[in-house]
Formats: sequence, structure tokens, C-alpha cells
Amino acid sequence: MRAVRDARLRVLVAGGGVAGLEAVLALRALAGHLTSVTVLAPEAQLVYRPVTVAEAFGRAEARSYQVADILAEQHAVYVQDSLERVDPDGCEVVTGSGTRIPYDALLLATGARVRAPLPGALTFGGRADVPQFRVLLDDLVDGSARSVAFALAREQVWALPLYELALMTAAHLREHASGARVLVVTPEEEPLELFGPEAAHVLRPMLAALGITLRCSSMPALVKTRELVLVGGGGVFADRVVTLPLAEGPHLSGLPADRHGFIPVDTHGRVAALSNVYAAGDITAFPLKQGGLAAQQADAAAEAIAAIAGAEITPRPFRPVLRGLLLTAGAPVYLRCEPHRVARQTSVAIDAPRLRQSETAASAASDHPLWWPPAKIAGRYLAPYLATARPSPLASEPLRDRVALPGSAMAAAERQDALELALLLADGDAGWSDYHSALDALEAAEALEGALPPEYQAKRRIWMAQAGRSG
Repeated sequence: MRAVRDARLRVLVAGGGVAGLEAVLALRALAGHLTSVTVLAPEAQLVYRPVTVAEAFGRAEARSYQVADILAEQHAVYVQDSLERVDPDGCEVVTGSGTRIPYDALLLATGARVRAPLPGALTFGGRADVPQFRVLLDDLVDGSARSVAFALAREQVWALPLYELALMTAAHLREHASGARVLVVTPEEEPLELFGPEAAHVLRPMLAALGITLRCSSMPALVKTRELVLVGGGGVFADRVVTLPLAEGPHLSGLPADRHGFIPVDTHGRVAALSNVYAAGDITAFPLKQGGLAAQQADAAAEAIAAIAGAEITPRPFRPVLRGLLLTAGAPVYLRCEPHRVARQTSVAIDAPRLRQSETAASAASDHPLWWPPAKIAGRYLAPYLATARPSPLASEPLRDRVALPGSAMAAAERQDALELALLLADGDAGWSDYHSALDALEAAEALEGALPPEYQAKRRIWMAQAGRSG
């Protein structure tokens, strides 16, 4: 007897990071009964990387999630392996172990490679760099180093983590009575320029209040002994230099790529000249690499695939909205901007200067959340999923924007009182074995600060386990 083939569309998602998991959640919500999803990914965990900046100062602990658990809840097949090459003609991929996996629709979300742009500088890319950064902090406190420059190597780099590092470093040095200088050197005309004038209006006074020297319109070229040399001549004296990594394309075999190895796609994520092959996130030719934008690209691709599968939806194109939660030494700052003019296709190179203040709409900065849930990774489906203490992601509303409130929504003292109350309630609920309520209280506390203190991250893991046992 001949086996009957599953009538559902076979969707293969390559990558278990932000873009890949956002796509899985979107497909489940939009076309769960019309698709069978397989995820090919080498990573076993999703680490909430944006919070690793705060780990360097002991202010928070980045959560990690088991990819296998997420995919099991979404009824997706998990193949823990790497992607070696794609055979578009045969509609299959070849894994690192030599296995061939067929597909009806393929979504590539394997991310990009990274490199250090300034030899001699500390390139901060996440948790692996925390120990070395802590050594740098110790050198600044004990006087072994008297200055540190936080240098943005290119305008196309997502700059927000660099400003977080600078702000928290300056606060750390002040707490330890260190006189070491902190500088920010950037090719931007204004700090966090992509977010428009409201970001600069908020950020400039914050930098000045902590004694941080800001040098804009300055492109770093190379690091010498005690000097950061700038493009065009001149330099900045600094004992230490910290920068962010640059992305490089993976040059995947069997796929078109630009000269940097990134995959050109249209606004629905379709790979040029290929049938039923899509890409999202850092692997694409869109120049700005950031988790929230990767999730938005994944949503566009997932909607296009869902329509192919038979879902009654009209796929919406990728239209970037920039959302950034800036962690500081005090209250977090929420930033949002909707760029007016971007290229019609993400395969067209877009330089960061084209997204300057004069070309932005709805530039907003607030100490009150500008989207909900107020996650660092603002994915439409992934943010509410990761913010949910219990496995009920599809019952949660997708991420949505909120109106910016005029002025300061909550004074620092009031915010601290609210945070302490939320944590107190969490401890109290857990003391009565009401772990579900305790986890809800932690979510409220996390919304206030953008991240939880490490001790409460540890408590959350324990309470989640207890909640699972109690049902």
C-alpha cells in the first residue's frame, strides 16, 4: 500500500535564533493546521543576549530558553544540526552531518558571522565577553587604566548596546570613586541618531550628567597604544577601547548573495530568483542587524508562507519600526522610531545616513513602555511568548505599540518603590506556594526595570519549576 503524503505544507526553518523562533510562532498562529514545521538549528539554547550588557555589571542575568522545549510546545520537529548548503532545484537542504531534508517552503534565519572591527579593542558581543569586560572595569577602578573610549565602528551597527555600556560604566566608576574618563566616539551626528531627535534630547543630558565625553561625527579607524585613531586624521587618547562586532554574510552554498555574503530578499522575505525560498534576520542584505527588525522580517516571510499554505490572509510587507529599550544605571528608557523612507526592497543597500532625523516619523523616547510587553527583543509573537511565565503563548496578545506619555511618567523614587513592592509581592506569593502569582509579580517588576536582578532570575527558575509541578 502506498503511503499517503501529509497534505500540509512542509516548512523548513533554518535557524533557532530570534528570527527563526519568531517565524515558528507566527506560522503556528497563522497557519498551524496548514503547515508542518521542521527547525534545523545547531543551538540548544536561546540566550536573551541584549541583557548580557547588564550582566557585566552584576545588575541582571540574561535568561536562557531551551530551543527543544519551545519547539515541542509549537508541535515543530527539531533537528539539531547545522545548515551546509541549499539545493533549490531539488527543494532540499544538506546538513552538516550530510542529512538531506526536503521542503515545500524554506525560511533561512541562520544569522550572520561576526568579526572584530578594531584590532586592539575589546569587542563586546555578549555573555562570552563579560569576564574580559569586568577585568577592564577593575583596571579603571584601581587606576591601571585612566580612560576608556566606547567606539562605534560603523553607522550601520546597532549602537544601543554601546551607549548602555558607556552609561553603566560611568555610573560604576562613580560608585567606586574612580576618576577615570569615559568617552563615546561615534560617526553619528547625534547619539542614537536612528531613533530621531527625541533620543538625542533624552540621551545628551544623561551622558553629560555622568561626565561622559561625547564625540560625534568621528569615525574610528584603528587602535594604537593609548590612542583611538580616527578616519581623516586626529585621534582620541584612551587607555582602553570598547567596540561592537560587525556582521559578515555567511556565503551559503546554493544561494544568491551580495558581495558581502548576505542574501538579497524582497519586502516579503523572498530570495531573489528562487521559488518558495525566504530569508529573515541578520542573514539578509538589510544593513541594520537587530533582533526586533529580524523578528519583523520573519513575520513578513511567515505571512507569505502562510498564504501559500492556504491561510486566508493578505501578507504584509516588511516595514521597519525601530524599538529599543535602553538600560541605564537607573530607570530604562524606551525608544521608538518609524523611518519614513526606506528602500522598496531590502536587497537594495540602505545607508544609515538615509535614516536621519529629517526622514523620521513618530520619534519617541519615554521612561514608560512604548510597546507591550516591554521586551528588549520586540518580536510580535516572540516577546509575549518569552514574557509568559507559563506555556500559554497563543493565548497572549501579540506585541503592540503604546502611545508615548508627555513628560516623565514615573519619578525615579516612585519607580524604585514600585519595583520593591513587586518583588516583595513575588516573595510573599512564593512563600505561600502561589508560584503562578509570584511569576506574574516578577513580570511586572521586569517591565519596570527592563531586566531582573540576578537573584530574582534564579528565583524565577525555581518558581517556574514549582509552578509546573503544581499545574
